[in-house]
Amino acid sequence: MGPASLVLYDVSTLYFETDAGDGFREPGFSKERRLDTQITIGLLTDAAGFPLMVNAFEGNTAETTTMVPIIQAFVAAHPTADVTVVADAGMI
Repeated sequence: MGPASLVLYDVSTLYFETDAGDGFREPGFSKERRLDTQITIGLLTDAAGFPLMVNAFEGNTAETTTMVPIIQAFVAAHPTADVTVVADAGMI
């Protein structure tokens, strides 16, 4: 990576057909208004869409709280002078 990096971030959820959570797969906010247990996935890519980092979070983790830990882990692993993050309006 050069002195400045553009990264893209998005979050999605994966649903499970089970009646009860297990501490990781938990009911959480669903854009589709589903009541199933889920996990939250955060994906950081470069400007071309190449995956740089991915992380799974408990299903009841708010999407807005997932971005900072992934960015911090990326910067710690790949020191750069400047990082610009692009995320959808729901994240910011």
